[in-house]
Parts: sequence; structure tokens; C-alpha cells
Amino acid sequence: MKFHIIAAKDLKIILRDRNALLMMFLVPMLIISVSGLALGGDFEQNIRIGVLIVDLDNDKISRGFVEFLENVDILDVDMESNEFAARDRVKNQEYGRLVIIPLGFTESVMTGQDTELLIITNPTEESQNTVLEKIVESYASRISTNVVVVKTASAYGIPVHTEEQIQEIVDTAEQFVQPPPVEVRVESTTSNLAEFSSFTQYVPGFAVMFLLFTTVQIGSVSLIKEQEAGTLRRLVTAPISRAEIIGGKIASTFIRGFVQLTVLMYFGNVVFGLDLGSDTLALLILIAAITLASTGLGLLVAVLVNTADQADSVSLLLVLIMSAVGGSWWPLFIEPQFMQDMAHFTITAWAMEGFYDLLYFDLGLAGIVEEVGMLVLMMILFFGIAIKRFSLE
Repeated sequence: MKFHIIAAKDLKIILRDRNALLMMFLVPMLIISVSGLALGGDFEQNIRIGVLIVDLDNDKISRGFVEFLENVDILDVDMESNEFAARDRVKNQEYGRLVIIPLGFTESVMTGQDTELLIITNPTEESQNTVLEKIVESYASRISTNVVVVKTASAYGIPVHTEEQIQEIVDTAEQFVQPPPVEVRVESTTSNLAEFSSFTQYVPGFAVMFLLFTTVQIGSVSLIKEQEAGTLRRLVTAPISRAEIIGGKIASTFIRGFVQLTVLMYFGNVVFGLDLGSDTLALLILIAAITLASTGLGLLVAVLVNTADQADSVSLLLVLIMSAVGGSWWPLFIEPQFMQDMAHFTITAWAMEGFYDLLYFDLGLAGIVEEVGMLVLMMILFFGIAIKRFSLE
């Protein structure tokens, strides 16, 4: 296969183009810096999620859970003692989310009995609900250790009669659970949420937007210009197949985009202390999936329009709409629900949700399976249509 020759040629041209390199790296870095610093101070207060809590248990573990939620920087926690009054407040849309801790919750956890935390939500605020659910699940997974330990002790006939014995077993077990003895860190990482700052939003947000400019706008325009100049036609006379020509063009655009998005994410990490999560492999897989999907979209635009000017206009419109609706400029969950639903037809929305899962929730590879799957599905769709219609003429 000789596609790498074509890819290398295109990359050499880019490396010699100072303006292209400025647009790929310096301009996004400046915009990320200005946006993050300008909107940093009260950013968290502007996107806080209100949650009402009813603690029917009011014991050691339930109080610890309430304290955990109060320490999550994007949650506004309010307490209500009456469950029925709390349900009415959610029904009347005074609050969008209610968490009910059942009576006997602490005792159930300490004695190894199954229990549950009930979340009641307003279905019109799906994204905020999802954020709260992930936070609650992170705590639930941590205290589930208590239940598992006590059940295991009982299964092996180890007598556990008093609360002091139970607490001693749990405390001993927790010494071996944190940090996890097997360093995969998927099940337990969500117990430590990263700080949500303006850079958690704007580094991935603007990085994805400028990636789209590179892969969709510049990628489609450059391809059509080569068609108009007859460059692709001349390649047909060389001992290179049509598949190798297409593969070379795709590879060069993908490499540019992958390097650009990776550099911008690590720029945020080095300069502004952005937490990239504990799973580097998951981060690179997400970046690759985003880049492949956007490269496919760029190729699709190139085959659907007739001129470079049309490709430039259509691409610019697509990138700006996807960035606005999909969550590059502001968190997706502050948008009306119908716009959130529309956003999930875009690359940007799935990219941003994947970055939230890694940068804020630190869910690792297991936590971004859905996002990566949807991006790969988009990639297959875009490439499938584009390659069928692609012409060297």
C-alpha cells in the first residue's frame, strides 16, 4: 500500500505553511486562554445544578452522603425534612431533582443488606439529571464495598454480631480498596470528582471546534481544490490505486486533526492545570474517534458540493452550528431540552460528553463506550456515503 506516500506529501505541505500552523495551534490556544480566564471567576455559579435531598435515615452514612453532595462544586444542595413536601416541590418544578435517602439506610449498609437511593427527576432536564445520577452512582459504588464485605463475611460463616465488629471489618477492607489493588481504576475512580472550572468546558470545547475547522472545512476545501487543479486526476496515471489515493487523503487529514486535538488538550493540562483523568489510553481513543468522525464529515462535504467556495461556506456553517448546539461554547445541559436532543445528531455533543466523562468524572475507558461507539457509527456513515460518491475527476 502506497497511501502513506500521499499522506506524507500532504503533511509536508502543511508543515511549510505557517498560516495553517497558526490556525491549528496558536489561534485556538489564544481563544482557550482568553475565554477560560475571562469567564473563570463565577463560571461554576453560572452552571450549578439544584438538587433537593430528603434524609429519612439521618444516620452516619446518610449524613456522609449528604456532605459528599454538598462538597461537589457544581451542585446546589437544599434539604427538606418532609418527603411529600419534597415531591410536591419537584412536581411544581421548584426543583428539577430530588434524592431520597430511605429510613434504615445506614443500618442496611452496615449489616450487608441491599438498599437503594431514590432519585426523582424532571424529565425535561435530561442532561442535568444525568450529571446528578453519575455523581450519586459514584458514591453508591464506594459504599457498596461495605455491603459486599459484610455479605462475604456472612457467606464464609464469620460471625458478625455487633456494629463495632461490622465497622472494624469495613475499615479493614477499605484499607485495601483505596487505592484499588488492581490498577485499572474504572470502578473506583468516580469517588474523586475533579474540579469543574471554566477550562473543563473551554479547553475541550474550543479544541473540538478548531479540530472541525481543520478536518471539515480545510479538509474539504483542499480536496476540492486538488480536484479542480487536476492533481487527483494526474495521480490516476501513477501506479497508485483509487483506494490508496483516498486512503492517503484520509490519513493526512486524520493525522493533522489527531495531533492538533492532542496538543490542545495537553496545552490545557500544562498551562492551566486541566485534569485529563487517570486513563491516558481512554483519552487517546476518544480523540481518535472524534478525529475519525470529523474527517469523515469533511470528506462527505467535499463529495456533496461542486466548488471550493461552496465547501468553505457549507463547512463554516456546519462547524458553527455544531459548536453552538453541541456544547463547545457552553455546557450542553443549560440548553433547552429540544436543543439537547438535536445536539446528539452532532459530533460535538458526543465529543463533549466523552470529555466530561474523562476530565470531570474520571470514568476511564468503560465510561466512554457509548460516546466512542456513536462517533465510530458516524464515521462509518460519513465514510460509507463519501467513498461511494468520491470521484478523482
